[in-house]
Amino acid sequence: NLISNLRAELGEIVESWTLMREFYALIEKNTTNEIEKDIRNNDLARLRLIKSKFQNDVISRLSELGQTKFGRLNFHFAASKIGVFQEVVKEFQKFPKDNEFTNRRNEYISHKELPPDWDGHRAPHRISYCKILRGIAFALIIMKEFDSVHLGPQSRFQWIQLRKSRYDHHFPASSAYLMLPFLRFYQVLSGFKFV
Repeated sequence: NLISNLRAELGEIVESWTLMREFYALIEKNTTNEIEKDIRNNDLARLRLIKSKFQNDVISRLSELGQTKFGRLNFHFAASKIGVFQEVVKEFQKFPKDNEFTNRRNEYISHKELPPDWDGHRAPHRISYCKILRGIAFALIIMKEFDSVHLGPQSRFQWIQLRKSRYDHHFPASSAYLMLPFLRFYQVLSGFKFV
């Protein structure tokens, strides 16, 4: 249950990331070199708003995965339950803190910590696309390691097939990732047939 739901959470992150990328491309396509015109463009403002919503979702979820609370959906709880990968999980726990994911989540996204007066307010931490991408990649590596222990070597090939459908939004990504162990693929890789 824990591993499957943790994988489903990764599916949500990947889904938000793929949608966020689409909005980055749409913003780039609709941006002109005329700053005043871009500022007045309501459609462009809407695209930026939607992109930031997906970005905040990814930042928040990655921050949650790096928490150390038991009974919550995070890598620490999974590593403690299974008894493996505790060192790499400790490395991941530092990532959201060191890259301001946790502060951004706590101050502007959810679990909001309110400063006692107006002087305590700050602008949101700027988190680059590259840092978000590194966080997603790090989380996926850990999840695949958990699956290699939980599901066995066939999980590697199931992940390869699942990756091919990440831009298909016909089904919620959380469901597809949750159901990964039940996927059966016939693949011919390196002369071997996997079932």
